[in-house]
Amino acid sequence: MAMLGLTDPQPTTYALAREVVDDASHGKDAGLVCVTGEINGWTAVVGPWCDPASPSRREEVRLLVEALSGTYGEAHAFYWDAQGGASAWLVARDGRTVRRYNSLATWTSLGDPLPIEQHYLDQFNIPGRPEDHGDDDDMSDDIGEFEFACSAQKVAETISLDVVWGMPTDAIVRGQLVLARVPD
Repeated sequence: MAMLGLTDPQPTTYALAREVVDDASHGKDAGLVCVTGEINGWTAVVGPWCDPASPSRREEVRLLVEALSGTYGEAHAFYWDAQGGASAWLVARDGRTVRRYNSLATWTSLGDPLPIEQHYLDQFNIPGRPEDHGDDDDMSDDIGEFEFACSAQKVAETISLDVVWGMPTDAIVRGQLVLARVPD
């Protein structure tokens, strides 16, 4: 929390945290994020403030994730739109971004596909990187299938922790769930 500049942590419940994050995602009190305790070795910071797809914050989020990975080895950020199905993910290791994919702004993507992405690219016979096919009408159906199958939720579930669909049944949890204020 200190590295991110988060302040005023207040213990909360998962129900209240979900409501607050949902409200923040719709523009109400976007100054709060939910910070989980450690879950199977990962700590999640949830809320629109840490959205790697945000046009106004994507570079700041990338730098924060790189800083976290410099200290902790690896850090991730995810965005998933439940209504439209858009996804973005950002993975940094040892202080450097290794992959950023953003289905809403494919030109901002960086790095080579992650193994989970490559699995679905191969499944749908898509050569190269998914962002290479943004203007390719011949590949649009295949890219749509890829984006549906390889959502941010699937990537999160595969490489770290998917907090959208709930706690893993085998979760080992240490620490407390809090709501915290983001920096101004």
